[in-house]
Amino acid sequence: MSETILQVSQVSKMMGKRLIIDNISFETYSGEVFGFLGPNGAGKTTTIKMILGLLAIDAGNVEICGFNVAKRFEKAMAQAGGIVENPETYPYLSGMQNLLQYKRMRSGVTKNRIREVVNIVGLENRIHEKVKKYSLGMRQRLGLAQAIMHNPKLLVLDEPTNGLDPAGIRELRDILKRLAHEEGIAVLVSSHLLSEMELMCDRVGIISNGRIIGVKSTKELMEQASGGRKTFRFTVNDPNRAVALLSDMELTVTNITPENFDLAVADDTMVGTINARLINAGIILLGAAPIERSLEDVFIEITGGGGNQIA
Repeated sequence: MSETILQVSQVSKMMGKRLIIDNISFETYSGEVFGFLGPNGAGKTTTIKMILGLLAIDAGNVEICGFNVAKRFEKAMAQAGGIVENPETYPYLSGMQNLLQYKRMRSGVTKNRIREVVNIVGLENRIHEKVKKYSLGMRQRLGLAQAIMHNPKLLVLDEPTNGLDPAGIRELRDILKRLAHEEGIAVLVSSHLLSEMELMCDRVGIISNGRIIGVKSTKELMEQASGGRKTFRFTVNDPNRAVALLSDMELTVTNITPENFDLAVADDTMVGTINARLINAGIILLGAAPIERSLEDVFIEITGGGGNQIA
């Protein structure tokens, strides 16, 4: 059983007279990447600032490794590392000099540990260059090295892939997955880039208008949103005739084009039945391929335009 590292319990936050975080609860475990997903303005950064003690909690509790952030701040923060918005660095110092400066603020960090984190984030060949020469991705990795220097059990990153190119996003994603799955760190990543979260996260919590509306694995989210059904794209010589032929089967047909149509089925065996029926009717079947739904599709379904909420 994985250890509970972060426990957020019934947390709320007011800004003036406006309730921006509304009684949210979730937890993260050691060895997982937890995605905190929501559109801009949903409350992700506010929640992260409360987790890291940068913003007061109006109601509820946040605990890191059992230490209450409000009551035992230093003990809680000794177990946490994080980057909110952009990592702070000294551009006219080298990457190594930046880490040595940061080392002074953290007790128990050795030079061996600094070398170790430099290798983890892949900066060993550039660590002695001035930070002003670093790309955005390199600066982000340097910030990550700072955040994990003291061996935290919780790593919190707010929109870490913002502005990165595809190569930089992939590098960061691989580092975070390795930190979680190999080092046992609980990694909390907030983002609105759903395709990246789908590739990176073990579980996701969806926040909308300051409320958590679901915490599940990406697989569970997609299965629940689809009602356990799969969608196949049938490519035939006469889609309209094919759809008319299948009308008595009470299937959901969408996206009819001159070449194909999409069909939601309960299981794969039904595809064979449909194929046989089309062929027996003289319709030329050119293909029947499953359509993979993305986390983005599910997110829009859940949060936009009255989609089904997740329990």
